[in-house]
Amino acid sequence: MGNVVVTTEAMSVEGKSSFPIDTSFWEDLWDQYTNEFQEVVIHCWLEELEVLEELNSRAVSVQTEGLMKVITINLTDENRLYFRNYSVDPKGGLKWYTMFFQEDGVEQMEIGHYGSEIILYKVNEEEAEKFVEIFPKITDSEYHETNGD
Repeated sequence: MGNVVVTTEAMSVEGKSSFPIDTSFWEDLWDQYTNEFQEVVIHCWLEELEVLEELNSRAVSVQTEGLMKVITINLTDENRLYFRNYSVDPKGGLKWYTMFFQEDGVEQMEIGHYGSEIILYKVNEEEAEKFVEIFPKITDSEYHETNGD
């Protein structure tokens, strides 16, 4: 099993170094690829006060690591619906810098740089090709035969 790395066509705005120009993949990503995950670990910059406040009531754990807040959230049906429908900010990018999805304590997917880089772990080449199809504007996708662990 390997992993696939998808880099979306991205831009930057004040306060965000990179985020996808088109986030239309977001709902399909949640509907098709997150159902088995029990929790998500989100990294936000300390100065992102509004998005941190949004997550506090959903968090089971909040830690400060350097310049980041690390928030762990159980993926209940309510939280899944929230992330599926309310993750895009008014500028069009995702609200959170990085999201790490876990199943039984093992990382299965990573969404980084406000959604401009997505990695799906533990997939074969056919599954990777199907995954890439949900992204309308990508600049690159690459399949790696090993996860590197």
